[in-house]
Amino acid sequence: MAEEDKAEISDVKKKPEEKPRIPFTCSMCLMSEKCDYLGKNPPFARKIQLTEDSYVMVDPFSPPAFDSRGRASAERFLILGADCSQCQRVVCRGVECSFFYSSTFCTDCIREKIREFPPEVQTKIRKQLQSI
Repeated sequence: MAEEDKAEISDVKKKPEEKPRIPFTCSMCLMSEKCDYLGKNPPFARKIQLTEDSYVMVDPFSPPAFDSRGRASAERFLILGADCSQCQRVVCRGVECSFFYSSTFCTDCIREKIREFPPEVQTKIRKQLQSI
């Protein structure tokens, strides 16, 4: 094997593999971002288990944290959004885009289904909808 080939293989081994980012675009406000995980158990946030599949990213605004062994730890994260449990549209956690009550609902579906929620939740939904 040529020396150039060995050097190239060595460089590849030194570079950490980047995991593919998952595109996220809210169907309501069109906010777009690349997230790190889609599911209920983000590997970089071991202390949580989400109740529904969610789009999650490592918080880019927090400094890196380290565990007791000095390894990089990403316990700071952002939940960008989820799929609406009724219509399956992707929605962000923005007040004008979704409402969470046991699962995520887009504001269009919440308007249609408001009478199916408990009275105290209906009150919260109405307040949220009035603010947008």
